[in-house]
Amino acid sequence: MRSTNKKFISALACASAMTALAIADPMGITKTHQVVQAATDNVPAKSAGVDVSSWQGTNLTQQAKSGAKFAVVKVSESTNYQNPHAQGQINNAEQNNMMPMGYHYAHFGADSNRAVQEGNYAVNSAQQAGLPQGSYLAADWEQDAHNNTNGGREASANAITSFMDTVHNGGYNPMLYSSEWLLKAKVDTNKVTQKYPNSLCVASYKTMGRQDQPDYNYFPSMNNVAIWQYTQNWRGQNVDGNVNVLPLSNKSNNASQANTNTLNVHTNGQSSSQAPSNPFVNTSNKAVNTNWVKQEGTFTTGGAINLRTGASTNSSIIAQLPANSEVKYDAYSTRGNYTWLRQPRANNQYGYLVGRANGQDWGTFKVAPVTNHVTKPTTNTVKPAQKPATNNSDWTKQNGVFITGGAINLRTGASTNSKVIALLPTNTEIKYDAYRTSGQYTWLRQPRANGQYGYLVGRNNGNAWGTFKAGSAAASKPATNNKPAQNTNKPSQPVHTNTSNTVNSNWTKQNGVFITGGAINLRTGASTNSKVIALLPTNTEIKYDAYRTEGQYTWLRQPRANGQYGYLVGRNNGNAWGTFKVGSATSNKPVTNNKPAQNTNKPSQPVHTNTNNNVNSDWTKQNGVFITGGAINLRTGASTNSKVIALLPTNTEIKYDAYRTTGQYTWLRQPRANGQYGYLVGRNNGNAWGTFKAGSAKATTPVVHQNTQKVVATTNNNATWTKQNGTFITGGAINLRTGASTKSPIIETLPINTVIKYDAYYRAGKYVWLRQPRANGQYGYLVGRLNNQAWGTYR
Repeated sequence: MRSTNKKFISALACASAMTALAIADPMGITKTHQVVQAATDNVPAKSAGVDVSSWQGTNLTQQAKSGAKFAVVKVSESTNYQNPHAQGQINNAEQNNMMPMGYHYAHFGADSNRAVQEGNYAVNSAQQAGLPQGSYLAADWEQDAHNNTNGGREASANAITSFMDTVHNGGYNPMLYSSEWLLKAKVDTNKVTQKYPNSLCVASYKTMGRQDQPDYNYFPSMNNVAIWQYTQNWRGQNVDGNVNVLPLSNKSNNASQANTNTLNVHTNGQSSSQAPSNPFVNTSNKAVNTNWVKQEGTFTTGGAINLRTGASTNSSIIAQLPANSEVKYDAYSTRGNYTWLRQPRANNQYGYLVGRANGQDWGTFKVAPVTNHVTKPTTNTVKPAQKPATNNSDWTKQNGVFITGGAINLRTGASTNSKVIALLPTNTEIKYDAYRTSGQYTWLRQPRANGQYGYLVGRNNGNAWGTFKAGSAAASKPATNNKPAQNTNKPSQPVHTNTSNTVNSNWTKQNGVFITGGAINLRTGASTNSKVIALLPTNTEIKYDAYRTEGQYTWLRQPRANGQYGYLVGRNNGNAWGTFKVGSATSNKPVTNNKPAQNTNKPSQPVHTNTNNNVNSDWTKQNGVFITGGAINLRTGASTNSKVIALLPTNTEIKYDAYRTTGQYTWLRQPRANGQYGYLVGRNNGNAWGTFKAGSAKATTPVVHQNTQKVVATTNNNATWTKQNGTFITGGAINLRTGASTKSPIIETLPINTVIKYDAYYRAGKYVWLRQPRANGQYGYLVGRLNNQAWGTYR
C-alpha cells in the first residue's frame, strides 16, 4: 500500500437534474451510464487481489482480466488528503466484478485520540468515494516520517484498535495492514486480534522484483492473517499483489464472527470482518410508478443527504447532497419510517432521497410538505444520512458568532458520540444561539432548518477552538475539573493548545513573511514530534514574528487566534525551504554542526535537493513558457524514477530555462527557489504534452530511442471516423485517453458533468469513442457509449 506527501483538493460536484435534449447522438438513443453491480459479495480463499492509490488510474480492467478478484483502494491519508481517483477506482472495480475494499494511510502512530480523528476522516472519505457500507476498510500503519512507530507496542495497539473501533462504528469492517517485521517489532498484535480476529493484512516479500504467484513456503509466520501481500509488482503491472488466505465476505460487520487463522491457507473459515452486502443498483426503476403520490415541489436539504439509485437505504449512492442543495421532485412515497422524494434525472432515470424520517423534515419544502404518510417500521438497521437531533434543555441562551480556528465536526447532538453532519473547514463562520459545558467541552448550538440544530465544540478545557466575535461567549469557559470518565471519541481537533514552554524564550524577534517552496507541516510546537495543525501547500504566504534554530532546523513562529502559535520549518541545515521576503530572516541561517542525536520524524519535505548529476550538462538553454495540456508530474530530476514534487493540473503555466531529450521524453527544466530545479515532460515521442508559447521549444522534437508505449493509436485515430460536431456532458467519471483504446494512457479523469466538445466519433467493438480536439493538433479520446448505453448526455 502506498502513501503520498502531496495534498490534493477534490471538489465533489452535486449532480443536478439534467434535461434530456432531442438532438440525436452517435449510434442511437441516449441513456445514462449504469454502474454494474459487483458479481459477488464473497471472495473465496486463495484469490488474487491488488491495491491501488492515486498513482494508478481508474481503469482496473487489466488487473481484472489478469485474475484479480478484489481491489483495495486508498481512500484517504491523515486528516487532509483524499485519493482523487478513489471513486473512479471503486466504481471500475465493481464494473469488473471485483469486490472493492478501502484503506487509510495512517499518521496517528500511538496517539489514540488522533486515531479516532483519522478514523472518522477515513469513514467520511470512504462514504464520499462510494465504498459500500460493510466493506473492508484497513488502517495502513507504516513506518515513515509522518507515522511515529516508536510509541510502544501496547500504546500503538491501543491507537490502532481506536481507529478500528471508529471504522466499525462507521459501518465498515476494520482491518490492519503493515509489514510482518513492523507488526512483530512495534505492535502488540494479540491485543488487536483479540478484539478483531483474522483482521491482519501482512506484507512480506520473497523478492522485490516481479512475482506473479504467491510462494506459500514464504507465508508470514503469524496468526490471524486474512490477506497476504506478497509482491509490489504483480504480473509486471506495477501494482501490489495480494492473496486472501481466508474467504472474504462483506455481508455483516459483526467483529465477533471469526475463526482463528492457523496459517492453513486452505481453510474454509469465514473472515472476521463480515459486513452488509453491496447495495443493489436500481437499473429498472420498477418502483417508480408504484405506491408513489404525484406532487411537484422543491426540497432544500437541511444537512448532508444521500441521493440514491432507488428508494431504499440499500440502494447505491449517486452523490451526497450537501446542506442547502435544492432538489426538484415530482413524487413522494412513504416506506417504513422514511418518506422518499423522487428526483427526475436525465434519460427518464430517477434519483431518490429521504425528505422525512419519523415525521421530521430533513430540510425545507417550498410547497406544502409531505404529511400524514408516516408509519414506523419494526426494525431498520441501515439508515441514510441522519437528521439533526434537537436538544433544548440545560443550555445558556446567547446569540453570537464563532469562527473556526481549524477543522471541527458539526454533529447531530452535543456529544462526541453523535453523528457528524459535516466537517467544518478552518475560518467557517457559525451563528449560534446557546452554549453548554459538558465535561471538558463547551458546545455551541447552531440553529438549522425546520427547528433542528447542529452542535460543535467551541472550547476544550477552556481553550477556544476558534475566535468568538464581540458579544459572543468569550467569557463562557467550561469547568476544567469535570472531565468525563472516558473520552475515546474526541471531535476533530482544530487549534491545539500550545504546550511548548519555549514560545517566548530563546526566540529572536523578527517580523517577516515566508513563502513556502513546497508542502510544509504547520505544527503546534517547534518540534517534529509536535502535532500537525495543517499541511501548508506550495506558495503559501506565512507571516511570522520570531525564529529559532534548534539542531538542523530553523523554526518560524506564526501568531494565530487567541494568543496561540503555529510553527513551521523555514530552513534545514541552512537551506531555505521557501522564499523570505525583504526584511525577513534571509541572513539568519542555523548552526549546521549541532544536529540532534536522532531524527526519525522529519517534517514534510518541501523542496527536494536535486541529486541529478547532469543538471547543468547536456541541457540546451532556452527560456520559454509551457502550458500543460493535462495533469503532469513535476519531479526532482529528469527521470520518471525521480520523486514527484507536485502534480501540475491542466493549464498550469510553467517557465523553463532549458530542455533535454532522453529516450522518448523531452524534459523541461523549471528554476525554483534557492537554485533548485523542477523537471517535467514536455514531449513524449515528439508529441507535445501541452502548448509552447511563442519563442518556446516548438521545434524541439526528441530523437526517439525507445518507443515502448504508443501515445496515439495509429489504427483508428485518423481513419474510419464519422465527422460530427457536438457536445457531450459526462454522466459520471470518464477517462480521457491519448488514443481510442482502453489500453491507451490516461490524460485525465473527467468528473461528472464535464462538458466536452467533440468533432467525430468511431465505433470499436462495444465502445463508441468520441474525439476531442486539443492543443497543437492533438486529440483526446473518451468513451461515449458502452453496448449502446450512453455514458452521458449528447447536445
